[in-house]
Amino acid sequence: MKRSDSITKRLAFNNAQLTYYITGDQQKETILMLHPAFTDHHIFEAQMDYFQKSYQIIVLDMPGHGENQVAGAKLSIKDMPEIINQLLSENGILACHLLSVSMGSLVAQAFADRYPDRVKSVIIVGGYSIHKANERVLKSQRSEGFKWILYILFSMRKFRSYVSAFSCCTDQGRAVFARGAKHFNRKSFSAMAGMNTFFIKKNTPMPYPLLIVIGEHDLELIQAAARELHRLELHSELVFMPGAGHCANVDAPHVFNLLACHFLTAHADR
Repeated sequence: MKRSDSITKRLAFNNAQLTYYITGDQQKETILMLHPAFTDHHIFEAQMDYFQKSYQIIVLDMPGHGENQVAGAKLSIKDMPEIINQLLSENGILACHLLSVSMGSLVAQAFADRYPDRVKSVIIVGGYSIHKANERVLKSQRSEGFKWILYILFSMRKFRSYVSAFSCCTDQGRAVFARGAKHFNRKSFSAMAGMNTFFIKKNTPMPYPLLIVIGEHDLELIQAAARELHRLELHSELVFMPGAGHCANVDAPHVFNLLACHFLTAHADR
């Protein structure tokens, strides 16, 4: 997607200004895309190009990411459900589809948990549930956090290279991820606080259509969590994508776009 094809808008929230972009057909249903940690909305370039003729698309850089560095503002990822709610209201959108990757999938579920009437469907890529079957993943991520600290202390360049290689398995995917990650710095970490508030144990089924997408080269831990979530969510769909890693949408965009299109079409307004 060329920047000239989109409308740049700003949202005022908690004394901060957040930039976001809208493209596509304003008369069609809306897809809101939520990126993974450390990179930004550019990771959805292939999806924006593919879907903009059939949907209205909104992308934004979450606090501490991309163009939305919010140093000094009392704003973090934990505010994202309320930010999304305000964004939809300001644009006259009653409900939307959520396409979310990794950390973005946690935000998508938290928003859907607090504002269920505003969600038409959820696509989770490389993610796991905030409500169930997540204990092993959370424990592993705490351990991974110690490794991040070592990288961060000595070299942000090496940290960005490490998370790009970890998140994608193709040169194409890593290049896109790294381009979005260049804005992420040491101060950005402060905006990632408070995500633990998303995790609320529930045994009830998720009240929205759910597509779970996992790359075949993603961690076995994430794959196992996806299988267990699919088992617990009887009406969910689970797809393992060949030739893709954690961020399957950018490693294998053509295949992913076809899968997402099929799912979204099945759950479109009638």
